[in-house]
Amino acid sequence: MTRPATLLRTLTGLILSALLIIGLGGQDALAKRVALVIGNDSYESVPKLQKARNDAIAMGEALTKMGFDVLSARDVGRRAMSRALAEFEKKIEPGDVALLFFAGHGFAIDGTNYLLPVDVPKAGPGEEAIVADASFAANGLADRLRRKGASTAVMILDACRDNPFAVEGKRSLAGTRGLARMSPAEGMFVLYSAGTGQAALDRLGENDAHRNSVFTRTLLDELNNPELSMVQVAKRTQVAVRKLARKVGHEQTPAYYDQIIGDLYLAPKGGAAPGAVTTLQEGQGESVLPKANQQLAALPPVSAKPLVNFMRSNAGWMVTVSLPEAATQFGYRVGTEGSFIDPGFHNHLDQRTGRPMPKTDFVLPGDHPPATIYVTWRDKRGEQADVFPIAFNPNAALAEGQRKILEQLWTAWIAFREYNGMNVYFTHLISYRCGIKEVRYGMGNGAPDKVWPLPPCDPSNPHSVPQDAKIFMKIPRSTSAMTVQLLYQNGTESEVRQFNVKK
Repeated sequence: MTRPATLLRTLTGLILSALLIIGLGGQDALAKRVALVIGNDSYESVPKLQKARNDAIAMGEALTKMGFDVLSARDVGRRAMSRALAEFEKKIEPGDVALLFFAGHGFAIDGTNYLLPVDVPKAGPGEEAIVADASFAANGLADRLRRKGASTAVMILDACRDNPFAVEGKRSLAGTRGLARMSPAEGMFVLYSAGTGQAALDRLGENDAHRNSVFTRTLLDELNNPELSMVQVAKRTQVAVRKLARKVGHEQTPAYYDQIIGDLYLAPKGGAAPGAVTTLQEGQGESVLPKANQQLAALPPVSAKPLVNFMRSNAGWMVTVSLPEAATQFGYRVGTEGSFIDPGFHNHLDQRTGRPMPKTDFVLPGDHPPATIYVTWRDKRGEQADVFPIAFNPNAALAEGQRKILEQLWTAWIAFREYNGMNVYFTHLISYRCGIKEVRYGMGNGAPDKVWPLPPCDPSNPHSVPQDAKIFMKIPRSTSAMTVQLLYQNGTESEVRQFNVKK
């Protein structure tokens, strides 16, 4: 199995560039060194890989021994990958050395290399935009590292595998074989696992028991030598990978692009104090909602946000949240203080996740004051969603909830009953008066030009009918129909509804 070569070359070059700066003497030797290693194997809609997770683990361990503060993310979807990148950027300060290692699928579209999260959707001919929107442009990631002020930025991309969107016997998504060449800025080193037009081997064959890809296993052997600059590491890696690949009849020669002024040594002479590894996300992450006051890295805006419905009864408020995706856990918090509350699960499975469906509804007291409710959830991969604020205005929610009910049950607005003559009852409308500003009615088929009096809304007991409320009136026996129109509290008007008198 292979990875697209162009993308891998770009990321690798950036990573090596950062490593070269790390090895420089003087003040650069004192710079903080931070790294993010990402390894994605468990792709959902494109072919899975076997070595990428192990590549990230091994690279993280090696960088830690060299003194890097390492963030690790494995088998991550777009949401978790975005958050990992945001956490990485937060650690970078002016003058630091920043290294990004990515192992997984990469894809080049119109000269731009994209790193693919595990939830990238399947795409066909003409659907390149789907891939671009669901992935991360390597050029953009390089720019982000430079904007943070890193003196040296290194990108190592083991992502040059074959087209993950290829379909045997059919046309596939348009893209170049391997990754496209990037033009790194000064202070950057990019190392790819394969050259232009080549695909990088995930393994030498079905019987290859080595834990790492052909490129990463070779690179790791060279990185540990403190006598080698990053340029020397790259060249020795080229020779070794090419020799290994040719044993199975494959052409693969790693490529690098060096814009570092001077020599960069990743493994400093005399050794370095060991760094630390922090695992940000790994596959089905632990289903634990954020604790009180926990801050989450902000994700890019999303078009799909949760919808909420407030329903008031005499017992209190029922709050129902509709999520934009399948979830494995849900939580809410009222106000800015305290921990998130998990309402639990239904006793049936969600066919989309194969796991119990989380409850996304909860209750509030009927006299609850205005507040902001925060909701969050974990998706089917166990990745933490953003925290979304929802404004709760009891009066507005009561009016809107009753408006929806009135629209759904309009046939019950009025009722005709014969008792010592024909009577028309407005009891239903009085019960939902908190959503109504005015009730208009008309006799026969005429326009509703009269107003029925409503008692004031009582938020503490909204469905009650006061004893002094006028609930009915007598109408002539000759009346064949009546019309009714409602003016709601939000200023909108209902349709004019006609009610026939049944005799």
